[in-house]
Amino acid sequence: MEEKNKDKSINSSDSGDKTKIVKTQKRENAIEPAKNVNKQDSAENINETDTKLSQKENTIPPINKSDNKNTKNKSVINSNLIGQTVKNRYEIESILGHGGLCDVYLAKDKILESSGSESPYVALKVLQKEFASQPETARMLIREAQQTQRLSHPNVIRVFDFGVDGDIYFLVMEYIDGETLESLIQRSRPNGLKYHAMLSILNQILDALSYAHSLGVVHADLKPANVILTSEGHVKLLDFGVSKTHQIKQDQYAAKRKTEDLETLGYTPNYASLNLLSGKEPNISDDMFALCCITYELLSCKHPYSRTPVNEALKKNIKVSKPANMPIAKWPIFSKIFSTGTIPADFNAKTVKRRLNKQYWPLATGVAASLLFVAGLGLIYNQQQVAISDLEAKLSQQNEVIQNAELLLSTSPEHSRSLIDGDASLHPLIKAGLLRLHKPYLLGQFESEIDDVLNSDATSYPNYDEIEAILQKAKGYYPDSHKIEVLALDIQSSKHSTLLSIARQINSHLEKSRYDKEEDTKSIYELKEELNQIHQDYPFVPSSLSSDVFGKHLSDALKDRDAAALVTLIKVGNTFFTNSDEHKANLEISNAMKDAVLEMKLYETAIDSSNPLPFPIDAARILYQDEFDGLYYRLKQARTTVHLDKLVKDVDKFSENFPVGFQDINDLRFQTADKYLQFSDILLNKRKTTSARRAMKKANDLMKQIEQDSKQS
Repeated sequence: MEEKNKDKSINSSDSGDKTKIVKTQKRENAIEPAKNVNKQDSAENINETDTKLSQKENTIPPINKSDNKNTKNKSVINSNLIGQTVKNRYEIESILGHGGLCDVYLAKDKILESSGSESPYVALKVLQKEFASQPETARMLIREAQQTQRLSHPNVIRVFDFGVDGDIYFLVMEYIDGETLESLIQRSRPNGLKYHAMLSILNQILDALSYAHSLGVVHADLKPANVILTSEGHVKLLDFGVSKTHQIKQDQYAAKRKTEDLETLGYTPNYASLNLLSGKEPNISDDMFALCCITYELLSCKHPYSRTPVNEALKKNIKVSKPANMPIAKWPIFSKIFSTGTIPADFNAKTVKRRLNKQYWPLATGVAASLLFVAGLGLIYNQQQVAISDLEAKLSQQNEVIQNAELLLSTSPEHSRSLIDGDASLHPLIKAGLLRLHKPYLLGQFESEIDDVLNSDATSYPNYDEIEAILQKAKGYYPDSHKIEVLALDIQSSKHSTLLSIARQINSHLEKSRYDKEEDTKSIYELKEELNQIHQDYPFVPSSLSSDVFGKHLSDALKDRDAAALVTLIKVGNTFFTNSDEHKANLEISNAMKDAVLEMKLYETAIDSSNPLPFPIDAARILYQDEFDGLYYRLKQARTTVHLDKLVKDVDKFSENFPVGFQDINDLRFQTADKYLQFSDILLNKRKTTSARRAMKKANDLMKQIEQDSKQS
């Protein structure tokens, strides 16, 4: 009995940690021929008389090979506890499951064993070592146990004990032998459960909700995966340990996924009400809306909105039709809720249970039916022969349809994909059957295609666009496949790591001023192109050191009018620093001067060549506009000949940047000479003859210099 219990699978998660207690299996790495599928494995196997449902073991999806390293590390951590005894009472025998912060083990309760209990096993949830030193995570685990113990009900998972043993924080939960409703729904496809079989499950869920709601506790994440059905037909609700004042926050133990962009973290959007999706505090109506979705899914094996959140479904005007297994008289209970997304004020667990179990068979209906039967008996008799002929023809047609269906379902795994993709007239049920029959093969084929892309030598990095296209195709086949979801997350993580690696290489070059290509090293522009190939318009962010180094080089080049440096820096700036406010002004100046800079660079390059170029006058005026403005300003502000003397020296030095006789320099010297003459007149009026003569001489010297330079040019 003990060995049997240990092999049973459990899918147990409590109020925070999304740890699933499951039996693991070896991952499929290769494409194998599809195994025979028991066609009787459906909801018809349910014993609808005593509501005990056949058990099917849950298994965690195979671990993707890219996670081998992480799995190995995790197993090392887990194996350290196997064989240990916690609190001198709970002997750990094996690992059942992993979560974001906790691991769950199968443990034997020595006290129960010594008392002669037939089932001394419990599920032991243990905080992982790397989080044991963090007080807040330990408090989360303890608070979870306290909150779950508050709910004492046969349809809510029980927490027996919690505490600390050294550095091991743990809580002891009920060990459940059963399967989740999610698994039951999957194996009941495509027809779903019969109504009274569904009702036996729903009544127990309603009892648990009615009890919890009476205590003011709202589940806020009710979904098939959080409901377990035991092999005896009993229902257990999981994750019922967080009160409504806390559930609006993110699940305490649920690890964030990188691809999640919803604000409704902490609950499942596909089962969330408009109230939760809008970010409001959870209330009883949120659980009732999720219950409606579960009811629909049990009867039809389909989500009412095709796994679309209700707010988006209402925008898309998705219509919800009555499941075939739901009595017509019961459909009004749910139809308005699905069409509006709102829950009436009187729609609570007790009311719904009463309405779902009420029988509508008044005596008058039976009497009227009997009278109609007698009245029509004669007419029916006369039409029997015609009806029999019609039925025989229809039966023949149905037999032909069945034979064709059996022929299609016998298609080999290798040819099933081409049949599914190529035959648009293929009946949806046949397509669903092929997908179910050959699921291991088809998933393995998609995985092999992804491996081929990852291992391709055609490019330096994997073609992530092609991989994502393959994953999208796979999701079209199996939208609810956990294996595909895990694989997609692995690919996204790999892509993100690759992008970060390239971005770090670019920043390393920028920080070291490696703006030009060096031997045996990719240039910053080649690396940027690789970024865009992997992710178009990737938002590269330069490091602060890269920005500081670039800013200094750009300022120095502008100050020194270094044409060669400016050309290089303009390209770097326009490629990597266009979004930087720090360099915006200097880049605008540099871009405005770009043509002038290029002309000046060409001139300087050709100076020593056999074909020198003429001096770019217009470009020089643009590049040195600020210097000319500054010299003219000093000329205007000069109040003595001493000021003019200093100005003349600076003009002489500045003129070295231009050819002899440059007109703008001559104009500046001419106006300086005129200012000397003005000072000479003023000095004569003040009877300072010597100073006046000196000023006049300097004016004459400037005029002679202008004349000489003009002749040389």
